[in-house]
Order: sequence, then structure tokens, then C-alpha cells
Amino acid sequence: MDDPNSKPSVPSPSKAGNQLLTKFADVEGLLLRSPVENAQPSKPVAIPLKRYQELEQAIKHAPANSDAYLELGRIYLEQERWSDAKRVLEAGVQFCNECEPLLLMREDLTLLLASRMVDEAKSRCAQKPTTEHRYELEQAEINMANERINVCSHRFARRPNEKEILIPWAIALRQLGRHDEAVKLLEQAAEEPALRARASLQLGMCLQYLSRPLEALAAFRKASLFRSPPPDPAIRQRALELATAIAEENALIDSAIYYAEQLAKSVDAPYRPQWESKVNDLKARPL
Repeated sequence: MDDPNSKPSVPSPSKAGNQLLTKFADVEGLLLRSPVENAQPSKPVAIPLKRYQELEQAIKHAPANSDAYLELGRIYLEQERWSDAKRVLEAGVQFCNECEPLLLMREDLTLLLASRMVDEAKSRCAQKPTTEHRYELEQAEINMANERINVCSHRFARRPNEKEILIPWAIALRQLGRHDEAVKLLEQAAEEPALRARASLQLGMCLQYLSRPLEALAAFRKASLFRSPPPDPAIRQRALELATAIAEENALIDSAIYYAEQLAKSVDAPYRPQWESKVNDLKARPL
């Protein structure tokens, strides 16, 4: 006996679909209706759509609906339908160019696609390192750097308080050999305590390339020895290594000894003898 308080069961999507098909199964009967029966036009049958199809229709009829672009973009990204995601997000930015989430999603997709091109080119080059494949890899890396510059410049223009954007922007400029431009961005980023170590390490490498060793040394010192906030250990180690090398190259032996000593104290135990030996070698040099 049925429970009067029980709720009617909701058919599963597949069952609901079967019921819908059953309703129109007698296609011959539909086709054989008399002219009298067809005199009054019937309402068009609503065909159920998947969510992404509904959103495509919503965008078609209301192209300024940013929420539809965002949801549809996420669906295509989750399904790794990159070309569809790109199409939808580019259209969204065109019609809703002040929607920050859309701009961010489109920019992130641009970088993702550029990164995938680099990965694919690396894979081809690893399997078959021909001149053609090496050239493709070089071009993919150049494209990636250019896309990052474009994204970072636009994003920073919209969010000038987010100084962390300056660092990947500067790294991309470095990759393209635009060191002078990178220096300006990194000097600005290094003024932020939370970014000081990361920005100063990159700044030192730029200045080193530009044959400005003393300025580079000062940047590496800032990247490694400021205590508040303390630098990431990997950044500290790399900065001290570069500082030691620059000081030694420029006959600043006391400074080279100091940086090497700091390294010997901070590196993992297996690497400590290497830097202790370096300290002893530097101390043995005639002044």
C-alpha cells in the first residue's frame, strides 16, 4: 500500500528522456493527421538542452550577460574544450569589457594556452631535436613571454596596487632581453617588503647582465640578508651564490668571504663542506 505522505519520485534524467521519446514515438500517426487536424498550428516542442547549450542560447539572446559567459567558460575549461573556452571568453570580454572576473579568466586562459604550446614544443624537441623543432620551441617561448607581458601590463593597469604582478612581467621582459625595462619594474617591486627578496634577486641578475656589478651586488645582498621579512631559503641561497661570484670577480675578497660564510651556515649539510672549502680558498688568497 502506498504511503500517502511519500513524495512522488523524480525520474532520473535518462528515464525522463525515455518518457519524452515515448511521447513522440508514433511518428507515423503524426505524419498521417488529416488537414482538419493540422488546421490549428501546435506550439513548437521544447527540446531539452544541456547546460552549456542553454548558456550558448542565453548568450545569443542576451550578449551582455556576463554571468552566462563566466559559467559557460568554466564548463568548457573543465572539459578542456580550449577553443570553445577561448571563443566564449573573448566574446564575453568584447560585450562585457568591465567585468573583471571575465578579464581574469580570459587572461589566465591565454597564458595557459601559450604554456601548453611551449610544453608541446619541448616534447617534440626532446623526441626529435631537429633544427625545425628547436626553432618551434624558441618561437613558443618567445610567444609565451610576449603573452605574459601583455597580460601583466593590462592587469597591472587595472590593479596598480598589486605590485606582485611586476615580477612575472619583469621576468618575461628579461627573457626577451629587455633588461632596462625589467629593471624599472623590479626596482618598484623591491620597495614592497613582502616582495623585496624575489624582486631583488631578479633585479641583481638584470644589473649583472647590464655590466653593473656593484649595483647587482647590492641587489643580491638585499635579496639574501634582510631579516624582516626573511627571504625564502632558495632565494637566499641563490642570491648569496651570485653575490659571492660577483665579489670574487671584482676582487672584493672580504665581501666574497662574508657571502660564502653565510652560505656555509645556511645550506643543507651535504653542501656545507663545499662552501667551507670555498671560504678557506678565499682566505688563502693574497690581498
